[in-house]
Amino acid sequence: MTRLLLAVLFAALATACAGGSTTDPAGRGGGDRDAEAFKTKMDAFVRETLPKLQAEVGGEWGGFTARFYEKGGNTGQWEYTAGCGTSKPPGTGEQVLDEVEAVLREQGMEITRPGVTSDISARKDGIMVIVFRALESDVESVSTLKVEFRSEDRLSSSDDFAETAGNTELMK
Repeated sequence: MTRLLLAVLFAALATACAGGSTTDPAGRGGGDRDAEAFKTKMDAFVRETLPKLQAEVGGEWGGFTARFYEKGGNTGQWEYTAGCGTSKPPGTGEQVLDEVEAVLREQGMEITRPGVTSDISARKDGIMVIVFRALESDVESVSTLKVEFRSEDRLSSSDDFAETAGNTELMK
């Protein structure tokens, strides 16, 4: 009986520790947690989404660089992130956020507007988009809008890919 119980326990642990795709209970799909596979997926998503955001929102967009960084330092758990912003997009703060939301919804993202931690938070297939705005003194227009794409879950990189990947220019 003890052997059977140990066999079941080891099988459960092996299943829990196995790599590969993950899906959260909400069904959002965590996607592949491998750093290289995730980078390929997110870079393609950013290259498809960013021009649509630029066209819809307007303003003066800056460079857009993606990079890996190790969460908590020397843990072997990585986050992939890319961020940029636009200054002085036309319209009120709500109009600008509505434009961003429309583009992200068109891309199939699940949208929330937390208001406290960010103005917009969006998720799809393990990719998270966070949008923050800075208001002018008249509280109507947006002086700067920051857009950050990042991995929703921590990524693994057993072959040191994340550590040596360097920065990726996604927009110049």
